[in-house]
Amino acid sequence: MNLKDQNWKNFTTNHLRDWHGIWTRYSPEGEVTESFQSLRSFQSHSKETEIVQKNHYAYSDGRRVEQSWEYNQLSNSLSNGLFHPQNESMRGIFFESGHAAWVSTKLKTDSYFAVELFFKIQELRHSVGIVYDESGRLFRTANIREDATGFPSQYWSNEINQLPERDFSGNWQGTAVTITPDLKISEPVVTQLHWIGEGHKTFFLPDGVSISCPGKVSVGISFTMAANWLVKTSEMHQLLVNYDECGDFSALTLELLYL
Repeated sequence: MNLKDQNWKNFTTNHLRDWHGIWTRYSPEGEVTESFQSLRSFQSHSKETEIVQKNHYAYSDGRRVEQSWEYNQLSNSLSNGLFHPQNESMRGIFFESGHAAWVSTKLKTDSYFAVELFFKIQELRHSVGIVYDESGRLFRTANIREDATGFPSQYWSNEINQLPERDFSGNWQGTAVTITPDLKISEPVVTQLHWIGEGHKTFFLPDGVSISCPGKVSVGISFTMAANWLVKTSEMHQLLVNYDECGDFSALTLELLYL
């Protein structure tokens, strides 16, 4: 199987579900700006060569909003990732485990810039969104906690406010696998936890979710954004997305770490 077909298969195998969740957005200072109920539904047609995604949002003021997109394996599955119908510069990168990311292929001046990092274990999924404005300043972050078994989730809490800190002490060891923009996947290598705190803005969200990202990004300076999920006290999953000095997406790394 070629790399783009493997990427498509990793997407369809892991994400064709009805994902019931809570979507919470935060200001650059970590304050809640809005929180609402969501359903992201993925349905397949024609032996999983065509996918329809429908997003439903239910707000506390009674508003209901729906969005939908269609993915076709022939036209959307590309050599550098899954083409997003809503944004021509976004690509979906999928690990076999279900961990994934939507990444902007390039940081451009005078344009919004965003990534979404996905974690998945069985019927649980959560993603972290990081968005920068036209000047390259952090615009907002988001946390989407989802459960394919229904709503409300038996796993995720109802808490939405961020925590002042989270303890990452301990000898976290594990393996790292990296996907490059051409969808090549590295062999696993031994690694340990590297949490980027200095020079970054850090956010400690409910249910063991954390974000580390620059407060400002610009072409000419390489940068990394990271998010992790403390699945339990002795298990952590971390995703890191790297951009080079030209502002090009250069790597997505998944680390599975244990105490």
